[in-house]
Amino acid sequence: MNIGAVISFFVPPLMVVEILAAEFLFARQLPRRGCFWLAFLGYGAASVTVTVWTEICYSLLTDRWFTYGDTSGRSVGESVFNFFFYCAVFLMTVVTVYFSFKSSLPQVIFVCSGGYAAQHVARNITNLLTMPVFFSAEPYGPLAALGVEVAVFVAAYAALYFLLIRNHTNEIVSNADNLRKVVTAFIVVIVCIGMSRVTVDVPDRNPLSVIAECVYAMLCCGLIVSSVFDVSKKENMQREVDAMSEILRCERRQYEMSKENIELINIKCHDLKHQISALRKDASEENIAEIEHAIMIYDSTVKTGNDVLDVILTEKKLLCESRNIQMTCLVSGELVSFMDRMDIYSLFGNALSNAIESVERVPDEEKRCVNVIVRNANGLLTIHVENYFEGTLELKNGLPVTDKDSNYHGYGMRSMARIAEKYGGELTVSVSGNKFNLDIVLPRPL
Repeated sequence: MNIGAVISFFVPPLMVVEILAAEFLFARQLPRRGCFWLAFLGYGAASVTVTVWTEICYSLLTDRWFTYGDTSGRSVGESVFNFFFYCAVFLMTVVTVYFSFKSSLPQVIFVCSGGYAAQHVARNITNLLTMPVFFSAEPYGPLAALGVEVAVFVAAYAALYFLLIRNHTNEIVSNADNLRKVVTAFIVVIVCIGMSRVTVDVPDRNPLSVIAECVYAMLCCGLIVSSVFDVSKKENMQREVDAMSEILRCERRQYEMSKENIELINIKCHDLKHQISALRKDASEENIAEIEHAIMIYDSTVKTGNDVLDVILTEKKLLCESRNIQMTCLVSGELVSFMDRMDIYSLFGNALSNAIESVERVPDEEKRCVNVIVRNANGLLTIHVENYFEGTLELKNGLPVTDKDSNYHGYGMRSMARIAEKYGGELTVSVSGNKFNLDIVLPRPL
């Protein structure tokens, strides 16, 4: 037995390692189980062992040494065996990933399918480069071909990671439970294995056929990997649009409720003032003063010249009063009259909600304040909201990273940025010491 046959015998176990490496790249952002590396390496080693013993049993039962890619004298039955053998190899890698990561089976199958497609591309590149037409095995023989294979896989996986996976893994993970997409990816893997057997197991193929098959396989698997990212990105965008639409519907309902509540409060305050005047004859001045002070809290309607701004600023000012936060407004409401009513409510509502939520965690009472300024600056509408905050604040892509999700900026900030872009403006945030500044600049129509 020559060294070429020995190396060929260990190609399938090496394929297990290659597939697991690619699958790890795709699944690296999934939550991991306890003793992750022990489980991943343990199940991976078990998969390699099962693969080797399957080859040994095959050799003993058929009295024919298992050699990868050897088509001489191969029957249809042996090709069928190879098909199920390589399907089993893929399923063993799925089991390895499933018991190493805390994820649903559809999610695991999805990322494993992407990993297999990547491995299949690298494998066909290796097959092309080690063809006798392009590659002379002398004087090093199969060892040189093995070195080429290792180099190709390292380069291919590095390119895959830096060009695609690094910036888009979260999109794949967040959308991987789409059953239709998972089933499609799994079927494609099975078809790839079947097509490989139909072509590789055919003896007496000429070099041109081999080249065409490798190129065709690489293009198909490359398109599969690309479509995985494209479909995931589209689904992510659709999910975000749906969430934003729901937020806008909720904000519209909230605006109507806030407007009615504030109008009702104003009516009640007006009636109470008249009732207090009647009570002055019988009640003490101390009691009257206490009642008037309580009413003044609710009689703090903000008048800006824009009814939508009046509603949202009054609502937030009442909220600040209840949480011992000082809110100051220097707002010219007529400046925002060119904007849609719901855009005004959403923009200021999100900005003030974020500011109040942040400043109420500040222990120093003198710094528990929110300032809002809306003014005209050389024909531009400028909106400035500032507040103090406690702790540190991380900015990513120009937006603050929220505590709720370190990988996500929050729909509120995205909604404000979207509104600014809608009117041809820009939203920027900055941090100065422990003060957070939100600035929005919009061009005013002539």
